[in-house]
Amino acid sequence: MKKMLWIVNPHAGRGALSGKVIGCVNVFQQAGYDVTVYVTQGAQDATRIVRERALEFDRIVCAGGDGTLSEVVTGLMESPVRPPLGYIPAGTTNDFALTLGIPRTPQEAAAVAAGGQLHALDIGRFNDRYFNYIAAFGVFTEVSYATPQQYKNIFGRAAYIFGGALSLANIRKHHIRVQSDEMSLEDDFIYGMVSNSVSVGGFKAIQPDGVLLDDGLYEVLLVYPVENPMELQWLINDLLTHNTDSTRFAYFRTSHITFEADAEVPWTLDGEFGGATRRAEITNHCRAITFAVGGADEDKNRLPDKSGANRT
Repeated sequence: MKKMLWIVNPHAGRGALSGKVIGCVNVFQQAGYDVTVYVTQGAQDATRIVRERALEFDRIVCAGGDGTLSEVVTGLMESPVRPPLGYIPAGTTNDFALTLGIPRTPQEAAAVAAGGQLHALDIGRFNDRYFNYIAAFGVFTEVSYATPQQYKNIFGRAAYIFGGALSLANIRKHHIRVQSDEMSLEDDFIYGMVSNSVSVGGFKAIQPDGVLLDDGLYEVLLVYPVENPMELQWLINDLLTHNTDSTRFAYFRTSHITFEADAEVPWTLDGEFGGATRRAEITNHCRAITFAVGGADEDKNRLPDKSGANRT
């Protein structure tokens, strides 16, 4: 019988798995898996258990938010073997689950996690850490890791929106030198992200139609400072309308990029605090981990087929 390690973060989201664990285990067993359940005991525990025990299992599944998924991805990247990874989203925004077309209902997500539709996707490295779908700095980024978990559980995505609106009163500029094969620039920025997702913070990426999750390229967005509320409104409009010709931000794709700042810049990795640093080097590890994904729909047509031939 095939063996599965199911890693569960009991504190993620709004208790999405409450009363549904047995139903999920039943789905896994019906798919032919002997299931070992592991409940995380604290931060980075998921990384440790995957790194130490990945050799024992044919598939690993995690249940939690984007942070839990990122910990499991890190464990796989540090493991000598990388069995396929399934994901049951139980967090607040679950950006990557949307990208992978994973249902919100735990038992439906469990069926996808145990299924046979598998795709090898890109994973990022930020200095000496791994991340799954986004590394970001600047305005709004502090909101996700500074917002208390109980507020996220009560208000959901609105907790991020309200927190972000409050942070507009004190927008900080970062003077950064950016270098990649595609782009070299030095300027002040209030926000920057390096991402591989059709959804960021629950909202569509700048060019979702162009996001391919296995092409070895990241989407880079760098936002210039705004001087008054009117400029802020114009910036928001450019972002929401996907105006890539805007002079209010820079947008390009790359597989490797470095950021050098005059002072330490706080970063988030997959929505969690990633530390503050003056130099950040980000590298795309193409098709590094195989994920179990959902069926085709309007968001998942960016996924490659099993041969990696789909390039819409």
